[in-house]
Amino acid sequence: MKWQSGDNDRDRFSGKLIHLQEQLYFYALQLTENRENAKDLVQETSYKALKSKSRLNNNDHIRAWLYTILKNTYINYLRSGHHRQLVMDNEDLSNTCQLAPDTSGQMPDEILLNKELREIISSLPMVYERPLNLYLTGYSYKEISNKMNIPIGTVKSRIHLGKRKIRNIYTS
Repeated sequence: MKWQSGDNDRDRFSGKLIHLQEQLYFYALQLTENRENAKDLVQETSYKALKSKSRLNNNDHIRAWLYTILKNTYINYLRSGHHRQLVMDNEDLSNTCQLAPDTSGQMPDEILLNKELREIISSLPMVYERPLNLYLTGYSYKEISNKMNIPIGTVKSRIHLGKRKIRNIYTS
């Protein structure tokens, strides 16, 4: 059943949307790791939901629908490049180019998954992206530590947290 234009339906939709604001905020906070950005993301999600509520086919799935809008809005924000200024030196560029997989002998779904993984890694904040890229190109923790001039424990932590963020993206 689609949302109809009746006042009662609008009130129910708005009520559910308001009720889910706090949950959406905490999810946005996990993604953005910044309170103001999380608030902006929830506000944008709410705006898009209100604007597109006629597309919601089943009233019971509003929560999942809102989470999907929030996640897609966040991904689009990351892709737009507004969240960071990308600064790469030639060595970083060559390391990133080495990540391009040799697709010979791979199945199409493997190629797609690898491409998706590279896109997700590039959408991570730079503090996670660079150590992950170096790690995936074969550098050891010690080499990454020396290259980035940070303690080895920080390297391990950033790689671990970066992997966790990737896992969260895949499972959400």
